[in-house]
Amino acid sequence: MLTQMDRLTIYCLLCFITFCTLVLRGPDNTSIFALGGLIAAALGLWFELSNTNELEEEN
Repeated sequence: MLTQMDRLTIYCLLCFITFCTLVLRGPDNTSIFALGGLIAAALGLWFELSNTNELEEEN
């Protein structure tokens, strides 16, 4: 089972990768999947950070 810190790390990496994908491509070559991935990763980060009780219990 993944801990909350593991899930936060995965979401941060996904957010970074999809952001770099969007920035490095030209405006005429953007992908809807990269934008969807960025939104999904940002929502995952928001959800994990809003549940800080589990993170405090681990420490």
